[in-house]
Amino acid sequence: MKTITSQIQTITRDTLISDILVKNPDKAEIIVGIMIEFGIHCIGCGAAAFETLEQGVLGHGFSEKELDKLIFELNKVIGENSKSEKNKIEIKNFKLTLTKNAVEKVKSSFKKMKKNKTTALKISVLAGGCSGFMYSLDFLDKPSKGDLNFKQDGLNICVDKNSLEFLDGSKIDFVDSLNESGFKFNNPNTSKECGCGKSFK
Repeated sequence: MKTITSQIQTITRDTLISDILVKNPDKAEIIVGIMIEFGIHCIGCGAAAFETLEQGVLGHGFSEKELDKLIFELNKVIGENSKSEKNKIEIKNFKLTLTKNAVEKVKSSFKKMKKNKTTALKISVLAGGCSGFMYSLDFLDKPSKGDLNFKQDGLNICVDKNSLEFLDGSKIDFVDSLNESGFKFNNPNTSKECGCGKSFK
């Protein structure tokens, strides 16, 4: 089973801190802001220019989980507005489905909330959760131009473009039993999932 980190990241644990800015000059200001807010100031330190991101983060006392979150956020920033041919192919071949139970549950929720026919289910991956990343389901009044939009069984679905490779090939189900209730993701891209079914690595 392939891991997400090996699948999509431009910035990895082994990326030199100095290279993060050199290779992404158009996003330099945002990247510096993210790292400073995170608590890593060595991005502007000449002495640490040849440290890897892993060395810089773990060397300052942060955890492996926190390192994964930082890498996720940095890759999300540099991946925004990408128009490369590679991304076009990924979008074209992207596949995500909902089971009949999941579709019916979403439609039922729309009806209870008195949503209209343009309402869409937005699916994203965010940094956080007990395993490092978590799934996010939200309602939009209408499909978003910034997302990948498609329909399944009359349901409008939007997938965050920065989350495509995290979710490719996934199937979303809705389970309602004595032991558990909620949406469950069957995701072939994960290396580890939390028992809650909402967090993964």
